[in-house]
Amino acid sequence: MSDVWLDDQFDLEHSYSVSAITQCIQAEARWHAQANVDDAFAQLKQLQRAASEVYARYSDKHQALDAIVDCFYSDWSFSGTQQEMPEYRLNSVYFTLLYRTGNSLSLAIVLQAILEHCRFNADIALIDQSVMVQVSFSAQEYYLIEPASGQQIWHLQPENAETDNETLPEMVFDEEAYKLYLAHQKWAFIGAERFGDALACVELLIELLGDDPYERRDRGYLLNQIDRPELAKADLRFFVDECPDDPAIELVRHQIDELDNNNNTLH
Repeated sequence: MSDVWLDDQFDLEHSYSVSAITQCIQAEARWHAQANVDDAFAQLKQLQRAASEVYARYSDKHQALDAIVDCFYSDWSFSGTQQEMPEYRLNSVYFTLLYRTGNSLSLAIVLQAILEHCRFNADIALIDQSVMVQVSFSAQEYYLIEPASGQQIWHLQPENAETDNETLPEMVFDEEAYKLYLAHQKWAFIGAERFGDALACVELLIELLGDDPYERRDRGYLLNQIDRPELAKADLRFFVDECPDDPAIELVRHQIDELDNNNNTLH
């Protein structure tokens, strides 16, 4: 096929890369001891190879995108689910690759990685807190793909038209996509009272963010849940010192007082 249309594509910087999905898959082993991440990587490679074969059949960029998205949802059977299933499963990129279902975030991460492998300018985007995949063909033209259904919305901005930045998608690049993934997984585990697994997510976030007071606060809460009160107090006190004006500060101080009282009772 001719690659002329590829050469003419708008030269957007691809900040989000396959390495981000790699981190999401590898993270699974931090909370799922039986996870065989090699299986997930094999699935990803197989899907990328199949997408490349579809891509090679078309010289028109729009047709190529339509064909790959159609394969993703029809031939490869990716979709959201109406079945009762824990959110920490649906949010897992590992689970989504192996079982072809997930929530909007995990499906977006997988779809974006496949499209980027095929040299599309594809990125994760947030619109009114909804996760989408944006595929840009120029500064004025892009598609938004709803990841749970595959529905596409075409946007074309007329040249010289004023841009309303408030209506533009918020792009999630690079490590930010991985951080978003870990944050979603953390809260999914907390909702399921899987506190040890949530703690694994927080530890990964602290590795990325350093001593972020809010992650230290969450780690303190989780350490208390797994009966590590002294470590919990250290994290909660760090949050109080760093964020004295936070609206939840009195609640955190109350938690520290309770831990102190429990410790005095034990002694």
